[in-house]
Amino acid sequence: MIVCQRRCRNLRSGHASVERDMMDLARSLRGSSFKILLLIRFPHALPNLFAGMKAATTLALIGSIVGEFVAADRGLGYAIMVAQGSFDTVQIFASIALLGVMGMVLFFFVEQIERLVLPWHISMRDVHQAA
Repeated sequence: MIVCQRRCRNLRSGHASVERDMMDLARSLRGSSFKILLLIRFPHALPNLFAGMKAATTLALIGSIVGEFVAADRGLGYAIMVAQGSFDTVQIFASIALLGVMGMVLFFFVEQIERLVLPWHISMRDVHQAA
């Protein structure tokens, strides 16, 4: 629920970011609605979609841990709750560190996919010039 809202909002703002002149040009060249969607609107929405996916991965991880806090009998959230009850600070910090690593791995996984899919986008120019 948390994840879908953010992605949909970013996707909608990406569709709205298409310049009016580009849309007018596509219509004047008799582009069908499907081709305009596929070749103009969708590529313009991809950067926003990936930004939403980056935020959504971390929110999904937080949501799953909160769900494990409430109603689970295994998992990292459950391990944190059990360790808290037994005052096992080392296990709490180890679980939190593991959650941090998982969040970073998920974030960088989405970022690598973004680099593969959007090499033409301005956000990737500095990445390619540094390499």
